[in-house]
Amino acid sequence: MKRERLINSESYPEHILERLAESEDLSISIANRWMLGWPKRVETLLETIDYWPALMQQTELEAELIAEAEHLNLSPWEVKDLAGIDPAPPVSSE
Repeated sequence: MKRERLINSESYPEHILERLAESEDLSISIANRWMLGWPKRVETLLETIDYWPALMQQTELEAELIAEAEHLNLSPWEVKDLAGIDPAPPVSSE
């Protein structure tokens, strides 16, 4: 299976790009969703260094939910929606 391409990769600092290149596909999907839906919020998270911890927290949460609901025969999006997971990135702590 082909890996999802990171959208607007030029917007990320080099150290985040390096981490994303080594991360799992779910992290790339979340990064793309955040960038497409909330680019200003992503920009602020990147400026305040809150981006990577927030992305990892969201990746862990979504991966756990998807794994727990595997037997339900639902798409990952349906699982997250039913669990009430906010698809948006968090607001920066600064």
